[in-house]
Amino acid sequence: MARNLFGGTASDVAEDVAGARVPGVVGTVWYSSSEGDQVTDLLDSNGAPIDSLTADENGMVPEFQGPDDGAERLWLDFGAGVRVASLATNVGERLRTHLTASDPHGTQAAAVAEIETRMGAPLGFATLDGSGLISSAQVPSGLDWINVKSNLYGAKGDGTADDTTAIQRAINDAGVGGVVYIPKGVFKISTPLDLPKGVSLVGSHSNLMIGPGMGDEDFPCYIQAAPTFTSGSMIQIIGDNDGTHPAINGEQRISNLMLDGSKVASGSLDGIYAKGNVQNVVMRDVCVRKMPNNGIITGSNAAGEWPYSWRLHSVMVDNCHTNGFVFERNTDLTMIDCQAIGCWSTGFKLTNCANSTISTCRSEWTGGHGFWLTGAWGNWPGSGSATLSSCSTDRSGWDGVRIDATGNAPFIVNALMTRRDGRNGGPGGGGYAGLALLNRAPVVVNGVTCYPGTDDGGTANTSPQYGVRISGARDVQLDGAYLHANTAGLYDDGTNERVTLGNNITTVAGNNYSEARIPSQLYAPSSKTAYATKGVYAPPSWGEFWKPKRDAAATGGKARIVVVGGSASQGYYASNLHSGGWVGGVRQALQAKYGNGGSGFYSSSRSGTYISGAEDTQALTSWRSVGCVITQTGSWTLGGSNYGPGATYIYADTTGASCQFKFTGSTLKIYTVTGGTRAGYTYKIDAGGTVAVPQASGGATDIAVTTVSGLSAGDHTVTITWNGTASGTGQYVSIVGVSGENASGIVVDNLAKAGAKASTFGNPADTALNAVWNGGKSYPADLVIFTAGPNDAAATPPTSGDAWANSVAKYIQTVKNANNGATDVMFVLPHLGKHDVTNYVYQDYAVRARGLAEAYGGAIVDLWTIGRTSWDYWNSLGYWGNPAAVGTTGTDSVHLSDTGYAYVANQITPLLMA
Repeated sequence: MARNLFGGTASDVAEDVAGARVPGVVGTVWYSSSEGDQVTDLLDSNGAPIDSLTADENGMVPEFQGPDDGAERLWLDFGAGVRVASLATNVGERLRTHLTASDPHGTQAAAVAEIETRMGAPLGFATLDGSGLISSAQVPSGLDWINVKSNLYGAKGDGTADDTTAIQRAINDAGVGGVVYIPKGVFKISTPLDLPKGVSLVGSHSNLMIGPGMGDEDFPCYIQAAPTFTSGSMIQIIGDNDGTHPAINGEQRISNLMLDGSKVASGSLDGIYAKGNVQNVVMRDVCVRKMPNNGIITGSNAAGEWPYSWRLHSVMVDNCHTNGFVFERNTDLTMIDCQAIGCWSTGFKLTNCANSTISTCRSEWTGGHGFWLTGAWGNWPGSGSATLSSCSTDRSGWDGVRIDATGNAPFIVNALMTRRDGRNGGPGGGGYAGLALLNRAPVVVNGVTCYPGTDDGGTANTSPQYGVRISGARDVQLDGAYLHANTAGLYDDGTNERVTLGNNITTVAGNNYSEARIPSQLYAPSSKTAYATKGVYAPPSWGEFWKPKRDAAATGGKARIVVVGGSASQGYYASNLHSGGWVGGVRQALQAKYGNGGSGFYSSSRSGTYISGAEDTQALTSWRSVGCVITQTGSWTLGGSNYGPGATYIYADTTGASCQFKFTGSTLKIYTVTGGTRAGYTYKIDAGGTVAVPQASGGATDIAVTTVSGLSAGDHTVTITWNGTASGTGQYVSIVGVSGENASGIVVDNLAKAGAKASTFGNPADTALNAVWNGGKSYPADLVIFTAGPNDAAATPPTSGDAWANSVAKYIQTVKNANNGATDVMFVLPHLGKHDVTNYVYQDYAVRARGLAEAYGGAIVDLWTIGRTSWDYWNSLGYWGNPAAVGTTGTDSVHLSDTGYAYVANQITPLLMA
């Protein structure tokens, strides 16, 4: 190695213990400050060998050359009792010459490696490529970053290679305070990237989204999920003592990075998922797009701990197939300039995120609510809620901002701008609003605007229906509002407690967007809206079981509604018993939004055997013509017990007797009664072959279910025939009904039957084959709608209010016991019309229904109250039916026309879709 130069500078002197220079003194040279070896391999300034140093006449140390081992630091001893360090004087010049030379050591990399070896530490300089340029892969290394594309890790970023292992290895090596750099490229991964504590994940660029004229190929700067990556999350942060992760995690930083799920066709893949005790995560300039499930979501660990104290700045979630941002119990959450656009469900869903601030955030084009603040927030001392400040919404499918949270800490909404929310799939209406206050926690609103409109292309109807809707709320203060909506700017339904309206509220109704519009009302502090819908009640938490199942149905899940009641729910005298009644209207609306789960249950009560009354037989002819009742051959008899789904059955004991049902779905289920002398049957689907189903005689009465799968998802017919082949006398087949279902979507089972009372469905015993098969454990539902009542009121003697409530409670309790209480309940009281003009007990049922709703957390739609308890009122609207011409307006005492049923469906559907 080359010798380095020492001495010859103003700081190189020979001194005594008093600090005075000592001319001519002889000194020695050493490798260390104490002990160690003496250096004797020295040269003077002329290159002559020397083994010691002699100070000049001024006490200065002359220039000399160090040993040939290239030492850059030596220690001098001039007899003062201490050795003094001397540094080589030519290192800086050598380094400058070395780095500016074209190729001083054969390769630039070798030169740097040589220097780093001698210095015992990285030099910190990037090497040059063959063109004399610094490669992009080496710049972050020069900045003490870990580049996933460096040779050490080998990520390709070409959109083809699986870079999961390379990126995860870089993340694992980073350690606390380390920065992992994702340069330009498309980095495909196939399993979650697990982010340890204190690691920063930094990309080269984060698109807000890919917009018109900007294709994916124009912005190849993201981590992309492989098509097979269908579950889990692209990035996960886990705070859980699970043997792999720490009990407390946190301090991660994610910035300048985009996560792309566009290549995953379906599944439950989230963008970013954090679970458990994960603290102080910061995201800045991050985009999560086109995930099959949620964009960013948090959850709890087994110990019930949740992430908290996060900070999100300029984070975009774009076109994810469920929710955008989902945070639960993430206390001290701050979100600034974040946006959810095109998410299929809710944009921002916050559940009990105490002491949170959401500022200048925006939700646009969501399928559900824009912002949804929900759940049970704190009631303990020091608990807080959330501030929503300077946020905006546009074209939310449902409410722009919905607050239905409970708790005692007040929410604050400041400077909220809403527009064109409540699209409701296009038609608008549905009771949706720019701001919906359904809260039991206090809410203070200072400054809110709403402006209606259609889609950008002029399609869809004007929405929202309301600017601000207040329903079932408590402790609302609203001031500083300009509210323009299609039906009403401000809607208070009269079910609220302590609503204070300020002086500065202007409302405008209608779709007149011109400057000539006239405000419809200026509100004084004590005023309320002039009209409030009565008869509708739902607790703030209603739907906690039904709604998640409903939302999941849109992405491959399945949800079921069971309706029980009498003829007013079965659909008498609609033009079609399946699609024309209010149950059919609700089914069509839900399936259009959340997926077609099939036609549901087709009861044997939709048969000529059951439909036998004088008026009913008039309707039967029309119903047969449209194919909404069973086509029968042979002799059939009505069963005498309330068995199975729909609480009825028909039976036959003559060879060749058959029933033909229509159904929709890829799976068919046939329900028959077994036991006693009942025996087998055959079935035939469409033009397929005949299949025999044996059923042994004898034993206790039970319900048998024959399942046929593998059908197409469309329409089918099934013919069930009693073949008379079983041995013995007096044998017969008993048919309860059939159901058609698809693998996913919404299933609405209309199990109502004409003439039913509350007691028809109220027997809770398993052996009764009753309540357990109508939403109970043998036929469970996510939501049951109980509607029986008019026949109880008109009976002789009438059913008392207490007896009616007792039967209903037996039924509901059986349903609740089916799956640990995880079934929601709705009570619908049909308009009594003139069905009872003698007993006058229906109001007792309404009172009991409200008490039952409180006891079971149920909702109520009281159509009798909504209809002003007046047959004449609904008659003036053309709502009553006509058995002689089904579907048209008539003067029936309690059954409805198609128009009437459509109205009823419109009262019920918004609750189910809220």
